Amino acid sequence: MENPWLVLSDSSPFVLEIDRAQIQTYNSEQPESAKLVLESIPEPFIGNPETARVVLLLLNPGHKSEDKDAHSNPRFKEILFRNLQHVDQEFPFYPLNPALSWTPSARWWIPRTRQLIEATGLSLTEFSKRLIVIEWFPYHSKNSGLPVSPICDSQRYSFCLLKRLLDKGKLVVRMRSKSRWEQVDQRTSKHALKNPRCGFITKRNTEGLLFDRITEALTAR
Repeated sequence: MENPWLVLSDSSPFVLEIDRAQIQTYNSEQPESAKLVLESIPEPFIGNPETARVVLLLLNPGHKSEDKDAHSNPRFKEILFRNLQHVDQEFPFYPLNPALSWTPSARWWIPRTRQLIEATGLSLTEFSKRLIVIEWFPYHSKNSGLPVSPICDSQRYSFCLLKRLLDKGKLVVRMRSKSRWEQVDQRTSKHALKNPRCGFITKRNTEGLLFDRITEALTAR
């Protein structure tokens, strides 16, 4: 499937034409707290699928008040669009880019990956090449009232991306949304965090030897 994000407009509202009608209908039926925030650039995935060794699965990107400034920042905006277009960059998993440490995305991901980064011994640049996150749904919201069934057409690309990585034998770890991801592919039921609300990738929050398996996958030559 061709990457639909190649044609995303670079001005707000950030919504694909193939999704527009479905998103408008969805937002019209939601309370204010669950409406999709179209002033933020969608993040259906973060990372480079060509170099990733480990895949993390989530529900959809959240929204904080600080995102307004972040997503209007020219440098951050450029990095987000390069990611959407699968253009190579120094930090494919851009929340680990030290220049972006001020963004809500970095402030969420840095503590959740800290133990894993330390366990691998990899540099931030190398680690960021080996990790990819795929969201079940690409658009931001303050709170999630998302249904179990897909909402918009662009989700199919994320699902195709996941299946391609599974077929390549990449290690896939589900962080959130068990029922939704299992409908996409039953293979996603194999590995998951203990506490999906926590989101920290640590020994305490993984079953058995999963943390070690993640570390090994990230460091394998």
